[in-house]
Amino acid sequence: MINLSRWKIGVVVVAVLLGVLFTLPNFLPSNVRDAIKFGPNKTLNLGLDLQGGSYLLVGVDTDALIKERTTNLTEDVRNTLNTQGIAFSGLGATGHSVNVRITDPAQVDKAYGLLAAMATPLPKNPSLKDLSVKRGDDQTISMTLTEDGIRATSSNAVDTSIEIVRRRIDNLGTKEPSITRQGSTRIVVEAPGESDPEQLKRIIGQTAKLTFQMVDDTVTQADIVAGRIPPGSEALPDEEQAGAPLVVRKAVILSGSNLTKAMVGRDQYQRPAIDMNFDATGGQKFGQVTAENIGKRFAIILDGKVVSAPVIQGAIPGGHGQITGSFTPQQASDMVAVLNGGALPAPLKIEQQRTVTAELGADAVAKGEISTVIAFFSVIVFMLLAYGLLFGGISVASLIVNLLLLIGGMSMMQSTLTLPGIAGLILTLAMAVDANVLIYERMRDEVHAGRNLIAALNAGFSKALETIMDANVTTLVAAAIMYMFGAGPVKGFAVTLMLGTFTSVFSAVMVTQVLVALWYKWRRPKTLPIADDVAPKAWPLIKVLPKNTDIHFVNFSKFATIISVVAVAGSILMSTVSFENGVHPLKAPCGGLNCGVDFKGGTSLEITTPGSALDLGKLRASLNAQGLKDVQVQGVGDGSDAFLRFESPAVDPANKVEAVKAELLKVYPAAKFSNTEVVGAKVSSELLTGGILALFIAIGLMMIYIWFRFEWQFGLGAVFALFHDVILTFGLFAVFRLDFDLRAVAAILTIIGYSMNDTVVVFDRLRENLRKYKKMPLVDIINLSINETLSRTIITGLTAVMALSGLAFLGGEALFSFSISMIFGIIIGTYSSIYVAAPVILLWGVNRNTDDAEIIDMGGFKGGKKPKELP
Repeated sequence: MINLSRWKIGVVVVAVLLGVLFTLPNFLPSNVRDAIKFGPNKTLNLGLDLQGGSYLLVGVDTDALIKERTTNLTEDVRNTLNTQGIAFSGLGATGHSVNVRITDPAQVDKAYGLLAAMATPLPKNPSLKDLSVKRGDDQTISMTLTEDGIRATSSNAVDTSIEIVRRRIDNLGTKEPSITRQGSTRIVVEAPGESDPEQLKRIIGQTAKLTFQMVDDTVTQADIVAGRIPPGSEALPDEEQAGAPLVVRKAVILSGSNLTKAMVGRDQYQRPAIDMNFDATGGQKFGQVTAENIGKRFAIILDGKVVSAPVIQGAIPGGHGQITGSFTPQQASDMVAVLNGGALPAPLKIEQQRTVTAELGADAVAKGEISTVIAFFSVIVFMLLAYGLLFGGISVASLIVNLLLLIGGMSMMQSTLTLPGIAGLILTLAMAVDANVLIYERMRDEVHAGRNLIAALNAGFSKALETIMDANVTTLVAAAIMYMFGAGPVKGFAVTLMLGTFTSVFSAVMVTQVLVALWYKWRRPKTLPIADDVAPKAWPLIKVLPKNTDIHFVNFSKFATIISVVAVAGSILMSTVSFENGVHPLKAPCGGLNCGVDFKGGTSLEITTPGSALDLGKLRASLNAQGLKDVQVQGVGDGSDAFLRFESPAVDPANKVEAVKAELLKVYPAAKFSNTEVVGAKVSSELLTGGILALFIAIGLMMIYIWFRFEWQFGLGAVFALFHDVILTFGLFAVFRLDFDLRAVAAILTIIGYSMNDTVVVFDRLRENLRKYKKMPLVDIINLSINETLSRTIITGLTAVMALSGLAFLGGEALFSFSISMIFGIIIGTYSSIYVAAPVILLWGVNRNTDDAEIIDMGGFKGGKKPKELP
């Protein structure tokens, strides 16, 4: 493998050039990037947590859509039968069905044929129809919306809503908004730079269903009070009369679908109004209706409310109209943006809201840059000290290539870099050296075993490659699951981790191999500079670490098992039982965990009063006085910042936040709010379920992979180790009251990947030694395998901890829990690979030969053979 192949050199050179080419635009001024006509000119997309902006998760109310569909169907049936002179009774809607009884038995067949013709084929599957029309007893006909029709209608409504929301936001001039579908009935709206979520919600949330309907003047006020509304009419609130009901005909004479353009205008009193232009069909119909109804009133209805009900003074030709009312200039402008965007097919509900100010985003970018630079140079310095200027320099070169490929790849894919994504970038840099360490340590092992230099170099790459692939597959699995079940910034972390895994393997294996081959061809050395017996004896520093350690790790396994059992039991207790005052120990929503709004639902926001300290007691009293539940107030920094949390009300939680802010401004008029997040109960429940499911799927897939690559005993040992690590991490969150949210799940999934990475390295060496030493006792082979991989374990663990330490202490509050939990995970992952996974293999034994399994007495399972006592 050490042969200097031209194709390998070519691949590396092309990869480096592409990495530079796609990374370079990130460092160029915007005017220079815009001038680039040919070639890459895209930069990394910064997430909302890095550049500020608003995030909304809105649900399309398909239930309301289906209800409206049945209501419209009822009116269609009424109009069709009346037009054909068919007498009927009992017309009404029940659930998804509309039922009617035909009075004359002789007209049942005719009525059935007319109503059956209303069923239309589905656009994407003409063999299916949207309605099922059936005859019943006593001359009844039932029309039911089919399940296929309901799904098609709902799906089309979501697709249409996405396009309408996009047009509305574009009218605001928001820079590069992202509107995507999530699941079957939800839409994610990300508006960078838009720190006013209220305007965004006003523009997005208004259905903007515009209709023109005639006023039913035959109904008196007494009829309205008594509820005597004719079947073909309905009572709607009249905004001109302070919401008093006005009865209008249900028949729509003109709708917003005929609207071509809306503009802000002025009425006869010079008040803001909305001028409208209709298409040819709408203009003709508008002129005809106004000509036929002179002296009568017609209602202009927007989203179920009468905004104006003027008397028709004469025919209005030309296709022009005007909506008047008590509009402010801002309201008129927003209404125009909404009407020009089009009417939503169904109402939208705000289910989750997150707002980050531009100042907070800039602060996060600055902290992320500092953390990344510190992590990068920490890894560089450590590798140069550990492996010297030559092999350490080769590692640094491959690390730089890795960084270029990662940033270039994310720029090319237009991936979004989030704050947790920066953590993923730093973790990628720390873990990228792991492959180099595996290769270098294998080379040192081969030299120590007596091989010549060229054989040691070849064996270093060939034997380490299998371990590298196995170890990185586990990280990929964890990242993929994180992407599937994560949301928002967590997806950014997953993308960075997945792409970083590929670039790390390529740079550490291919780039390192080419550079080592070039060194060998140029210098023709006789010895390996990092080998223990090559002068100088204490440089590089890797030589200081004893190579032939003989630590009897298994001898301590019983003691370690006791410690692990106690720690796991304590972690389960602390994670499931609440010790808060006034809360039932077993009835807390998240047990002993300090769940964030992601999982518990609720509202969190940050309040800042520049230059003056906050009185936390006064803040808490203000929130309690507003009737809020589960109020939490936590001071931050120098006392001028505080995090506020409270349970979101079941009705309209997003608007409640603005009311809370208004009340707090009465207490602190100079206060500023940032990092606002609102999560509804339904969304939080789904996120919690998805997070737990992600953890179990990750552990299950890891077990299957290890079982497939090794033996079932290895898979079982890996699962025990993973459960051990996950439970202890839960205990960490419970004991120190760290925020447990989606970022925490991402951290635990990363820990699972790292723990498996470490375990696979030990297992791979164990499998190799089982083949090599067929007569050596299993306990000795396990000790040998752990000792042989000890230097790799120490170096990889130290680099990861150093890189993440900078992130933990300089990355800010948002990443503190995330980073601390990953540092903890690296430590316990190393421990579990030695004292959890290995003892499980000892308990069950392994197949040394086809019909032979050696059993070690660890106080557990005993097979038919005489057990071998521990030394």
